[in-house]
Amino acid sequence: MSEENLNKDKEIPQTKEHAEIQDAGEIAISEDNNEGSIQISNNVIASIVRKYTLEVEGVIRFSPQGIVEGIADILSKRNYDRSICIELGDGEAEISLILILRFGVSLVDVAKKIQATIKEKVELLCGIKVSKVNVFVREVEEEHKEVEKDEEIEPPVDLAE
Repeated sequence: MSEENLNKDKEIPQTKEHAEIQDAGEIAISEDNNEGSIQISNNVIASIVRKYTLEVEGVIRFSPQGIVEGIADILSKRNYDRSICIELGDGEAEISLILILRFGVSLVDVAKKIQATIKEKVELLCGIKVSKVNVFVREVEEEHKEVEKDEEIEPPVDLAE
């Protein structure tokens, strides 16, 4: 048997599952080892970034995107919005976030906490070095206080009486 035929026999046929994996989103991390392969998509990294960013005290939410960008993300099977940008190169990730923070907090302190948290969690969970975490604060908002169930709301005064 020739070496060419030997290599052909080792090729993995493209199954439906392989096609679905390829369509699952841009692969951010790919590693082959003796046990098989490991692939992590940008969508997974973005989910980690979203979860841990929103847990930082002082973060209200990610900045909303426009309708056109939202539709484009849906059509491209991109599961994370444009307020999270992940750039990969030379085995490192640079992550950029566009956020709305709570009015009255130290914006710099909250941004530094976000940077440290995201760097730690992505490196720990994904095994990729994070070179930078860029935080862009687009707006500040006051959190809306919800009325407690136990709080009594006074009825409006009827001026006609």
